[in-house]
Amino acid sequence: MTRDAAWKRLAAGAIVEISEKEWQELAGRLRVQETHDTGVSGQLLLTRGPTGLVAVEQPGPGRRVLRPLPDRRAAEQFVRERLEIYERMWDGCGCKINYHR
Repeated sequence: MTRDAAWKRLAAGAIVEISEKEWQELAGRLRVQETHDTGVSGQLLLTRGPTGLVAVEQPGPGRRVLRPLPDRRAAEQFVRERLEIYERMWDGCGCKINYHR
């Protein structure tokens, strides 16, 4: 996916999955606001870029999922809920995250 295509999809409110290479091309345009260690799936980043707030997750090796967030309140809620799920996963709950919802 091209950088422009990713920005357009994020601006339209879509969740975007990209490769690590594509992430490296986009990362320079995003300012990291917060970093959270998930304990099981790399870092959960809250970033700000041309389309606003974007959560960045690592669902697996070589993959990133970018999720646009409408405002700071939604971002705080998303991070809180996601970290709670990661904590349960760390404790062995057997739960999984659907990164595309």
